[in-house]
Parts: sequence; C-alpha cells; structure tokens
Amino acid sequence: MRTNRAILPLLVIVIALGLTFILVKSRNIPKPLETPYLGPLVETAELVKSSRRVVVFGTGTAQSRQEVNITPQVRGRVSELSTNMVEGGTFRKGELLFAIESVDYELAIDLARASLAQAELELQRNENLARVARQEWHALNPGSTEEPDPLVVYEPQMKSARAQRDAAAANVRQAEINLQRTRLLAPFNGYVRSEQLELGQYLNAGSAVATIVGTDQVEIVVPVILDDLAWLQVPRNGGLQKGSEVEVELQSGGRNFRWQGAITRAMGEIDPHNRTAHVVVTVTDPLAKDGAGKSLLNQLLPGMFVEVRMLGEELADVIAVPRGALRDNDTVWIADSENRLHIRTVDIIRRERDEILVQAGLQAGEQVILTGLTGAAEGMLLRPNLREAR
Repeated sequence: MRTNRAILPLLVIVIALGLTFILVKSRNIPKPLETPYLGPLVETAELVKSSRRVVVFGTGTAQSRQEVNITPQVRGRVSELSTNMVEGGTFRKGELLFAIESVDYELAIDLARASLAQAELELQRNENLARVARQEWHALNPGSTEEPDPLVVYEPQMKSARAQRDAAAANVRQAEINLQRTRLLAPFNGYVRSEQLELGQYLNAGSAVATIVGTDQVEIVVPVILDDLAWLQVPRNGGLQKGSEVEVELQSGGRNFRWQGAITRAMGEIDPHNRTAHVVVTVTDPLAKDGAGKSLLNQLLPGMFVEVRMLGEELADVIAVPRGALRDNDTVWIADSENRLHIRTVDIIRRERDEILVQAGLQAGEQVILTGLTGAAEGMLLRPNLREAR
C-alpha cells in the first residue's frame, strides 16, 4: 500500500510530461516569411534644369603691375627720411619718401632769377635803342617805302638779347625743377621691397637707392587650356570689351580669403606642347578690404599663390550632373519611378571640375544614380535613397 502511494506522484508527472510533449508536437509552427529582393541600396540626386554660368578654374602667383627703382635726379645729402622708408614699409601716393639737402638748389634759383632779370634789362635796352634808331631813319628818309637796314635798327642785338632772355628763363625753370627733385615722392600706393638709405648719406644723381612695389593693382598670370579659353571673355587689342569676372581665393590656416578681379588681357602666345594660353587677371586695389592693423593674409600681396574661378559664358536650360555620376562612354544611370535602372547616353556640352553640364539625354525631375555598381544592367531593381538638395 505504501509502495502504491509512492508510485502515484511519479505516474502523474510522467503523464503530464507526455501530454506536454504531445501538445508541442501537434502545434502548427508558422513558417518564416520570405522577404522579397529589393535590389542594392543606391544614393540618387534629383536633376534640375536651370541657367548655369561656366566656371573655369585655375591657379597662379600674384605679382605687382608696378615696380620701380627709386633713383634721385639730383645729388646731395639725405636731409629727411620717412620712417616708412624701410623694407616692408608701406606708403600712399604723393607721400614723401626722402629729401635731399636743398640749400644749394635754392641758391641756384636765386642766381638764375638774377640772370633772368639782367637778360630782361638787356633786352629792354636794345628794344629802346632799336625804337630810337627806327624813328631816326624814318626822319631822314621821309616817304620811303623801303625797310631800314637790320644793322641800323639793332635787329642782331635784339635777337641776341631775346635768346639770352629765353636761356635765362629756361635756367630758372631748370633750377626750380631741380629744387622739386630734392623731394622724392611716392609715385603710387605701395611698399618698399628694398632700400639702401641712411640719413646724411650722400647720393649721386642716377644711382638707384630703393625698389618700391605698387599695391593699387595686382596681376595673376593663369594658364588656361584652349578648350576652356573659348568660354571666357578676353579683351583684345586694348579694346573696351569687358573681360570675364574672376573670384580670387587664398586658403591659409583653415580660412578662406577672397578678392574680386577680371581678365584684362592674354599674353599673346600659345604653348604648342600642351595647347595652353595664359590670361592675366587683374585685382584692383587688393588692400582695400583689409585696412590697417589686420592680418597680412587679408591683403593680396605679390608672391602669394592663389586659386581663381573665372566666370564665363552663361548657358540656358542645362542640367548639372555630379561628375561622379558619369559612367563609361558618356552615360549615366537613372532610377525610374519603379526603382529600375536605365542607362542613358548624354550630350555633354561642358565638363567642369565637380559637374558636367548636359543639354540633351536627361529630363528635369529624374533621379540620377550616384553610387557605383558592379554588373549594372538595364532594368536592374534598385533601392534608391534620394540625397537632399544642397
């Protein structure tokens, strides 16, 4: 009896386990759902038709349009020297650079004026003698239609006196000019590249003592291939035609500095080896946007290496396609409304650094595929992800 009581709980457990097993085996387990294949994930961009300005990129080194050696035209000791007359010193047009001792040249003016006064008196004396002689001749020869002999009326003396008066007047003008030349003024806005000047130093006429560089205009010579040159406006033969606008940019220290300029001329020769021309970009007043006390990087100075964006002809109704979307044989991939790939041949009218400009083969609103694919084929199923417009 005790044995039966011990077996009964075990029997209940066995029966429970058996029923659980039967229930589990008999339950319908749902089969996993099959996910349909949607194709590879690709990034796309929506095409937009608009007017676009052709942009030609280039690089070059800034150089001053004006650079002259300062050479005194008179000799003497330096009596005054500008504090800006040092290497790197800046100045404005008309500002005094240095002066030469002027005492001798002031005395020269006094002597020249005295000589002029004497020459004028001599001329006046001869004019009086000539007038009296002419009156006497007519008194002695009343009614005569002949002219008196030149020697009688002092004509040779008059010519000599006039010549001496003119020479004395020229000496006065020369002395005044020499005095003006004792003060050396800046011919344009600029800075000092080099100088060899000291206060009290004796200078000879014609000896170069400094080199100054203009800052009113800076020029950049930019090489341009002939295919790009066709899109730009280049003034020729000194005409009034306006050259293409140019944006000049300097990148330094993680910052960008920009100036505005224009193409002013071409150098006139084509490199036959690489079919390249050289255009001159002129930036007017490159220091104006800086002002005193700011960084030199805000100033477009000679010697700086810069990038330029030359703005050329404007094209109407073109589609700009990212350069990375162009495939072999001038084709692009388009994702249609059913997420199928289509291969299109396009008519490229201009290849730029980051984009290609297309006039035929694409429609505004279509999605161009930016992602590269292996084994891309017409009608291929895709999962497009439209990139947000930038």
